Amino acid sequence: MLYKKILLSYILIIVIPLIMVAAITGNVTSRYINEKAKETSYQTLNQANKNISKMLENMKNALLYVSMNKELQYYLSRSGVETPFNVSREIIAIRDSILLPKIFNENYSSIEIFALHKDQYLTRLEQNDVMSSKVVENKEWYKKTLEINGKLFWYVNNDFGKQMISVSRLVFDVKNFTKPIAVISVDMDMSKIASIISDIDLGKSSKIYIIDDKGKPVYSEDNSYLYKYGLKMYGNNSGNSLITVNGNKMMVIYNTLQNGWKLIGMVSLDELNEKARVIRNLIYITALLSLATASLISLYFSHSISYPIIELASEMKKAENGDFNMHIGEKWSGEIGVLYSSFNYMIKKINELIHEVYLSKIKEKDAELKALQAQINPHFLYNTLDSINWIAIEHKIPEISKIVNSLTSILRYSINKGNDISTVEKEINHVESYIIIQKIRFKDKFEADFNIDKRILPYKTIKLILQPLVENAIIHGIESYEGKGEILINGYLSEEGNIIFEVINNGNLIDLDLVNDILNTPADDRENYGIKNVNERIKLYYGNQYGLNYQIMNSRTIASITIPAVL
Repeated sequence: MLYKKILLSYILIIVIPLIMVAAITGNVTSRYINEKAKETSYQTLNQANKNISKMLENMKNALLYVSMNKELQYYLSRSGVETPFNVSREIIAIRDSILLPKIFNENYSSIEIFALHKDQYLTRLEQNDVMSSKVVENKEWYKKTLEINGKLFWYVNNDFGKQMISVSRLVFDVKNFTKPIAVISVDMDMSKIASIISDIDLGKSSKIYIIDDKGKPVYSEDNSYLYKYGLKMYGNNSGNSLITVNGNKMMVIYNTLQNGWKLIGMVSLDELNEKARVIRNLIYITALLSLATASLISLYFSHSISYPIIELASEMKKAENGDFNMHIGEKWSGEIGVLYSSFNYMIKKINELIHEVYLSKIKEKDAELKALQAQINPHFLYNTLDSINWIAIEHKIPEISKIVNSLTSILRYSINKGNDISTVEKEINHVESYIIIQKIRFKDKFEADFNIDKRILPYKTIKLILQPLVENAIIHGIESYEGKGEILINGYLSEEGNIIFEVINNGNLIDLDLVNDILNTPADDRENYGIKNVNERIKLYYGNQYGLNYQIMNSRTIASITIPAVL
């Protein structure tokens, strides 16, 4: 319980705050990285916008420059019929003026001049040339250029067999601004736009589009989304929105080019959030590892704190049950060490007190025995029993003679000059004398056999430990037993080097719960005093690992005594 409480306190103090920090940090970091990813996407698209707008600005500047060219204004504002030679000279002069290096720029591909009032000029469409407006008078872009009357018109041009971005404008006579003299168109190959767009990196699944002011595609890698979503963005110069395409969420960011067209970028929201997801997962994994480490540390500290206390509590429980033969190692420092030291000191004092009480009881019983000896003269008692024996022999009553001899042996062994230590051999002889008397008393109701290892006969033992067990077997097992009683007394050396005595009877089975209660609790009942006294004397003299115990095996009651083998 203590271990669990300490562990729970560590979890509350360490683990829960760690989880909260990981969750908050993961979410905050994820949001920050998402915002940074969006910001980077905006910046990338804005830079592409600047590069494309610069190219469009160069086209516009070239158009305005050509419109104000002196040769162009001079020749195209003249009216009247011209000779073929003069027409050729005018065209060459205009060509030379618009194709000079300072005018031509690598950011656009060609410039076309369509004269409004020069029907004698070329009537076939050519790049970088001067032609009659009759060549393109049926073209939509031409009609639109005339319609907007001098404003710039941007469009996609496929007239020269490849896709180009073009800007056109109606040019007026600088001397008479009410008189239009030509339409000029500047073209740029779409591949130049594509080279800029190819450098835009919004993500692996990103797509870049350019749409005109009507929402129609100018440049695209995939036309499938343009018509559906392009018109929605026309109202603002820049912005972003979320759309769902085929079940995938896409973020759309856009801005406005120099000519009013929209540059649009589409990127998968999952891909945009991928870095945030990786960082968030990394934070969670780090938190998990930290959590595991913290748990292991918590387990270690919980165990290191609770283990000595639990160990001490276990030893105290043994002491509570009457086992004072212990000493716990004082391997701990601090307050725990003080507790261990105090516990050992307390056990030492208890053992000293028990020993003092035991010695006091021995002295008390010794005094009682000496008082008894003082009241009964042993020589007088032995002489009297000897007289009774001879009278029994004289009157041919052998049973009385046996009883008297056995009783004399029992008395002599019991008094034993006040000595509590005897030998196994004398203890067995004492039991034999007791059995002789009991067999005469119970008229051969039982048989008794001895199976004693001769090697143990010289070993020492405290006296009067076997007779109470035999007595208990006769009274509780054999006396009320209906059949023939059998008592077997065994004595042998165990593998551990101890002496084992066994008193086995086939009579009424003993109540194990009752006998264990007698052996483990104080008993003032004189009927139970015999086996209780035997068990206590053995434990007090030899230690708690020795003593008396009962068991039932093969329908027989077995009383076992274990004592150390001491010569």
